Order: sequence, then C-alpha cells, then structure tokens
Amino acid sequence: MFPYQFQLLVLRDTDKLGAPIPIVLVGFLLFIVLTFVFGRIFCGYICPIGAIQELVYLIPVKKFKIKNKKATMIFRGVFTVGLIVAGLFFSVGLLNFTGVNYFFNLNISPIFFYVFPALLIVGAFVYRPFCRFLCPYGVFLSLVSSIGIFKLRRNDKCIDCKKCEIACPTNEAGRDDLKQECYMCNRCRDACPVNAIDYRRK
Repeated sequence: MFPYQFQLLVLRDTDKLGAPIPIVLVGFLLFIVLTFVFGRIFCGYICPIGAIQELVYLIPVKKFKIKNKKATMIFRGVFTVGLIVAGLFFSVGLLNFTGVNYFFNLNISPIFFYVFPALLIVGAFVYRPFCRFLCPYGVFLSLVSSIGIFKLRRNDKCIDCKKCEIACPTNEAGRDDLKQECYMCNRCRDACPVNAIDYRRK
C-alpha cells in the first residue's frame, strides 16, 4: 500500500517497508510515470485501498456527491503536509489514526482499527473518502494526472447531454476538467448514450 509506505519513508521506518528503500522509491516513481502516460491506473485498478472502496460504493444506497472537488484536494494537500511535518519532526504517523494498516493486517486490537471500517461505511454514500481526503500518494498522482497524456476525453459525437457529468462521482467529466481526480471508473462512458467518450491522447 503506497500511501502507508510513503508514511514509513517519512518516518524513516525502513524495517516495515517490506522491501529495500531503492526498490520502494522505484515503485513510487514508476507509478508516477505510468500515471503521466496512462492516467490514474494505480488508483483505479491496483491499489487495494481503492479497490475495497469501489466495492463498498456499489452498495445500493443514496449517493451524495461532493460538488466542490477543489475543497477535497485542498484538504488532502493539507493533510499530506501535516503527515510529512508530523513524521519528520515528531515521529508521528498520521495514517495510523485512520486505521488503514490495522485493517488490512486484520489487527483489531488498536482502537484505530475501527476508523477505517467507519470510513468504508461513509464510502457507501460518498465516493472514495480515503482516496479523496487522506491519501498522501494521491496528491502526487493527481498533480501528474492533470498533465497526463492518455485520458477519458469527449469526441465529436458529444451532444452535451451532461449524463456523463451526472454519472461521474468526482465531478471530472466536464469537457474542460483536468481529470486530476479521475479514477478511471468508466461510469461516464457507461452513461453516455452516443459513445462520445474515448480513452485517448489529446
């Protein structure tokens, strides 16, 4: 889980990384490069934290869309800065308070284990709360994705029906959106009645 490994790097806790630091750094950089080329494929198709949130979001309950996506990105950016400061200067891992590591290691003893299941409950109503508010690695991937090469883009068939924008859980389906928070879920393509969305270069 790169978000947690990012925190371990900040904390300089190399024993828990699960791999030598050079290999971890190569992995970080590899997916940043892949995001620049292909979009947020790591977040959409590889990250286990994202995968379980996608599954939870399929639960048929009323969904609530956060319309101000800049607010979520600002919050995540501030949290990431806080994570870095807390780790470097106080040796405190803020992600531990989210319970994500305890959850995936099935360590139910710490009280913070139950924070992540609570986030998953929220995730049934709001799309990917951990990814959009708390993931430090997502900060870097969103910045790279905004200038990426391949994205989901509208073609000349578009009739401006706005169905893709309604379907998009992160408000990234607009014609001029940068796709920073596009997790490649393809809900926009599924909603389009005229096949006007392609995954392609500009």
